[in-house]
Amino acid sequence: ATSHTMAPTMPLDKTIPRALNDAQISLATHKKCAKMLASARHDDPETFLPVFCNAILPVLLEYKRDLCTERVVRFIVTFCAWREEGMEEDADEFNEAFLGFLLNLHTAKDKAIRFRACQIIAGVLNGLGPDAEVSDELYERMTDVMLERIRDKMPPVRAQAARALSRLQDGGESDDFSQDDITQAFVELLGSEKNKEVRKAILGSLAISDFTIPCVVERTRDVAEDVRRIAFLALTSKVPVESVSIAHRALVLRRGLSDRAPMVRSASVEMLKRWLDAFQGDVIKFLTALAVEFNENEAELALRELIAIGRVKPMEVCKDEDMVRKGLKRDTEADGLMSAEEALYWRVVMQHLADASNAMGSNSAQSVGQAREIAAAEVGEMIEAMECALPPTAMDLLALVQSHATTSGGKFAARQLLPLLKCVDLNDGAIRRGAMHLVAEQLRVAPSVDARGSSYACGGDGEWERALIEIARLVANGSTEFAGIILDAADSLQMLNTAESLTQALFIAGTLLEQTQKRLPSIAAEAVMDSLIKPAVTHATTAVRRESMRVLGLLVASQGIINPEAVVILRTALSADAAPVRCMAARALGDAALLHGLAALDQHRVLVNSEDEDVSESDFNASLPLETAFMKCLDEEGKPFAFKADAYDLEDVNVEDVDATKAAAAVEAEESVGTVAAESLCKIILRRGEGAFEAAASVVARLLGSYFAADAQRRPRLAQCLAVFFPALASAPEDRRRLLADCALPALRAAAKVKGLSRVAALLVQLLTAGEGATTNGAELALALANESLALSTKQTPTGAQGTLAKAYINGVARVLSLIPVKSAKDELNMAEKVELNDVLTKAWHAAVLAAERTNEKAAAKDLACVAERLRSHCVATPKPPAAVEGEPDETAAYAALDVPMDDDDLSTQLNDDVREAVMEYARELANSNEVPFTGSKVKDAKVKTAPAVPTRESRSRASKTKASEKLVDDDLRKPLPKVTPTRESTRSRRGALRETN
Repeated sequence: ATSHTMAPTMPLDKTIPRALNDAQISLATHKKCAKMLASARHDDPETFLPVFCNAILPVLLEYKRDLCTERVVRFIVTFCAWREEGMEEDADEFNEAFLGFLLNLHTAKDKAIRFRACQIIAGVLNGLGPDAEVSDELYERMTDVMLERIRDKMPPVRAQAARALSRLQDGGESDDFSQDDITQAFVELLGSEKNKEVRKAILGSLAISDFTIPCVVERTRDVAEDVRRIAFLALTSKVPVESVSIAHRALVLRRGLSDRAPMVRSASVEMLKRWLDAFQGDVIKFLTALAVEFNENEAELALRELIAIGRVKPMEVCKDEDMVRKGLKRDTEADGLMSAEEALYWRVVMQHLADASNAMGSNSAQSVGQAREIAAAEVGEMIEAMECALPPTAMDLLALVQSHATTSGGKFAARQLLPLLKCVDLNDGAIRRGAMHLVAEQLRVAPSVDARGSSYACGGDGEWERALIEIARLVANGSTEFAGIILDAADSLQMLNTAESLTQALFIAGTLLEQTQKRLPSIAAEAVMDSLIKPAVTHATTAVRRESMRVLGLLVASQGIINPEAVVILRTALSADAAPVRCMAARALGDAALLHGLAALDQHRVLVNSEDEDVSESDFNASLPLETAFMKCLDEEGKPFAFKADAYDLEDVNVEDVDATKAAAAVEAEESVGTVAAESLCKIILRRGEGAFEAAASVVARLLGSYFAADAQRRPRLAQCLAVFFPALASAPEDRRRLLADCALPALRAAAKVKGLSRVAALLVQLLTAGEGATTNGAELALALANESLALSTKQTPTGAQGTLAKAYINGVARVLSLIPVKSAKDELNMAEKVELNDVLTKAWHAAVLAAERTNEKAAAKDLACVAERLRSHCVATPKPPAAVEGEPDETAAYAALDVPMDDDDLSTQLNDDVREAVMEYARELANSNEVPFTGSKVKDAKVKTAPAVPTRESRSRASKTKASEKLVDDDLRKPLPKVTPTRESTRSRRGALRETN
């Protein structure tokens, strides 16, 4: 197409089409064409609208968003928003009439018309200037129509309707949009909309207020990267930092700066820059807005990101005399103590320089020549900058820390300054003695409640105590002195004889065991056991007993040997105590089992006579094997495979606040013994394998039942643990993967009596086929499943609800059997193993054929027939035995055991009679037992069908050819056909003869 020169006198039926044709060529012609159409509209306003509407009809019928169509739509929007001076009234009247025409098309059956109508309406409304006028009638009509279209079945229509509603929202009297119908519809649809493009459109159109900011913050954890990016862009451009609560500030910073998607992280960095600019670049004020005492990790993450993008330059900060004088070199008597924000700021800056200098020093050691000199110079500059920022001597820095530690409300700042002792020389005896004195003095302080840092026993997080113990480890002369200082402080706290002080003493001792790198001396270990743990085990306070279990578990793990007395105490607490104590005992026993094994721990359990009436239930539970005890803890949480709607899949959990899920997980870790037991079993299986259990397959099957029964909202920790465990087990070494095949049939049997068996079968197939090649123990599993199918086919299927479950179980077993990969006997190199594998495959093949003949389920019969043919192909035929070689074993007998027919007849004609009878006999015994669901000795036997087995593809072809050849023989014309004359029966009357003839 070429550009045309349009005269003002040209008819409208030619002016408008030519303008639309020129508009689709380039965006540069839009302004000129819009001006010409505006002039034509002014000259003949009555005729212009119908001609214009007729001209754009082809555009409305185009659903595909190609370049030319999009240019025409954009031109229509530009023309409608064009308002020349002196023609404003004409433009308003045309827009009102034109929008009314488009609104009449919103109920069209064609999706293209609905889409283009909503797209043009959205473009016109968003393109109109602030001085444009729309009548109240049209405003209400557009609102009603677009609210209807926002629930259209087509996602593009819903997205354009959301864009159209953007400027129609009304803040109301409170100006927070909480009463607006459009805003409420947006908020509702953001949580239920499945299409990410629609969510993006709604998020971009949502009016920002105190009512809608939480909805925008929620979308920062959307599953789609594009939606998360739009959410951060909305927070950057539309939401001032003052309007966001402190909790939401920390939340969006943590999510954005930790996001894996580069585009989302880039958007969050832009938001961080905008927030810093809102405080005129003052980092301390920005940290104050984050409440660093409660959001320390988020504030540190944001500060490190500011250093990475160059908004905070540590070298310049350390060389700024004014900042240093108000920072680490401040006079506490004149200037007062450092604020929490200042302490965190200087700690992060100094640690960044220390880490950078260490990394640069390592690089310079590996470099040569000029690169080495440059790296050494940079390291020297960093060290010089750190020396400029630090106090003159190490004792001055220690005095600064001590002044904050001994002041009420200064422990947070003191904890931030403690790591800076690593940046100074600790080889001086004076600084080491001073640091040890500070640690000993602070650890002996009685537990207290402080708004800015309570002791651990009074609800604190324990970070202050851990920081002190870490410094003690650095300055102590060996592990013996280190342990002595901490245990002396614990003894001093114990002498206070309160529940809080005993809890604090146990926590300090447990932290010592966590941070020590060597085994405690036997005298120290006995002192901890006798003076701290034993008195705490029988204490009346649950918190004290819980902490004693934690310390006892750490002591057992750190010493490396089994303490029989400790095992008895832990088993007793697991069997009968409060939930937090039992959880900690289960965790301690699980860690000990990882190191020593379940059998080693069971050797030290106290055995009791179950028939003795004086034996309590708790004593009996304490005498059980640890494997059984853990399984019993799992049973306390509920029945396995108790399916809950949308509760077994973590992706279906609808939690608006992630902190709620974290809180539920924290409560679960302290209150749910079954969750801790499941975690311990999972770790033991992955670490020690099948040999650690007496019935490993039953344990894995029980864990699979807990996976499907776990409510991901109430027990997110268990759901997450098992969701990670089973894929890890599927990719583990062969001896671990074997457990999946061993647990498949027990898991299917356990899930047979509840709805949802198909989910269990699907997950089992996914796990069994996760690796490359054949499934470990696949042949044994195929034989077990084939025998299960055959046993089910020998009994009558129940009716009613049980019949539905039985049919689902039959189909599920056949489906799993048809999809698991099985190793072929032809691929086995060892002759003895080949014979054994071929025997298993042969039995499985026979059982599958017989089950396909007998089952009444069509889907199961089809799967079993396919399995039978595949198993038949994996068997090997009898080859010619090799000649015996003198000095080597004779393998003739082994080859004679391989007997599989080589023809391709029906599978039923290939069966070996002896194998058939053995398989059927075993299936009948299995069906009469109570192992197979929906069977048993009381269930009637099924009627044997006379129909032949399901033929293979080759046998069906051969059967049809044979039948056709027999027909040709019967119809051979060379053979005369025998003459058969029908004999009429004699009748007595003529009427009877006529009736018979008729």
